[in-house]
Amino acid sequence: MSFDTLKILEMLSLIQEDLDFDAIERRFFSMTREIFAFDRFALFFIKHRKELLQGKLSHGFPEGEIEALSIPLADGHILTSPLISGAPIWNQTIDSDPTIQALGLVNFAVIPIINRKRVSCWEVTACRERDCPAYGKRWLRCWLISDNKCSTGHNLTAGQKQQKCANCPVFREGDVDGIEGVLLADNSLSGQTFDDQTIVVLSLIGHTVGAAINNAKRFERTLNLSINDDLTHIHNRRYFNERLLDELERVNRYPRSPISLIMIDIDLFKLVNDNHGHQKGDAVLVWFAGLLTAKLRRSDVVARYGGEEFTILLINTDSRQAREVAEDLRRQIESTSLASMGVAITASFGVTTCCEGPTSAESLMAKADKALYAAKAQGRNRVCLAE
Repeated sequence: MSFDTLKILEMLSLIQEDLDFDAIERRFFSMTREIFAFDRFALFFIKHRKELLQGKLSHGFPEGEIEALSIPLADGHILTSPLISGAPIWNQTIDSDPTIQALGLVNFAVIPIINRKRVSCWEVTACRERDCPAYGKRWLRCWLISDNKCSTGHNLTAGQKQQKCANCPVFREGDVDGIEGVLLADNSLSGQTFDDQTIVVLSLIGHTVGAAINNAKRFERTLNLSINDDLTHIHNRRYFNERLLDELERVNRYPRSPISLIMIDIDLFKLVNDNHGHQKGDAVLVWFAGLLTAKLRRSDVVARYGGEEFTILLINTDSRQAREVAEDLRRQIESTSLASMGVAITASFGVTTCCEGPTSAESLMAKADKALYAAKAQGRNRVCLAE
């Protein structure tokens, strides 16, 4: 198969520039469709928590067929075997795998999308064949070339080579976490076979795409760490303050779009830590954050402001509505049993609203804080509005 080298280089450079892994997947899919003349192809990605290989994008298959596939990450499935070995599969006759049969695959290749460099074959085997094309290469695997000179043997078919490789320490590494998914390329309709060059190119692209996805996930994790609270996983004070400034700027431009601010303090939380320990206190904070998140709209901003203090920013919400939200939350907290934790808690609320006119974040926070102080001074477990 001939390739447009410039298009492949463009594909790899554009993919490496993205920091959104969904965009990387879509770009990979669209450019694979443009560059390679496969009859059909599909992308599968791993759901690590569910231990499944999930179909996501496809071309040439009936609509929804690939997307409906969820394959357990277990031995015996052809589409998941590259997740264990890290090696592609191609030009093999498969007649026992029900998924392969259901898809009508008789002439296909499965390419792993590897998200980080694996140990090199020549390093693991202490190879001395310096004239082998794979020697000294970090990216080129023995199984990707037809003229390797290592102990696995050369001049073998792809199937024979993989049987030889099965005992190699690189195959036995079995690091599923090192792989994002697989690309399924199929030529069962045309009968065109997959040559070694095509497999090498696809494997290199798969490595690049996997590394780009890994970088995007690292970026997202770093971003989440900067805006989310480590314990409760809701937003932190920094993010809340930035959103408050943005929303106040919007309200100052469009006065008829009110926002309301609620400050919440868990009553006598120090006693929970003193009487039950900080581990139990942390569990209460996690539960509390979960309750707030579950009860509010997706457009609202919930944050842990510090210690046992939480804040809520209600978008397009006037004073009456904000008070109703706060009172509903207060009743929910008061009535919820935490018998399994051995504690009972209540919370105090301070509510303020910005409707029109220039308002600073500092003044709005001060009003909500004053209302919260009033709620605590009046006996706690109540909602007070800013004057």
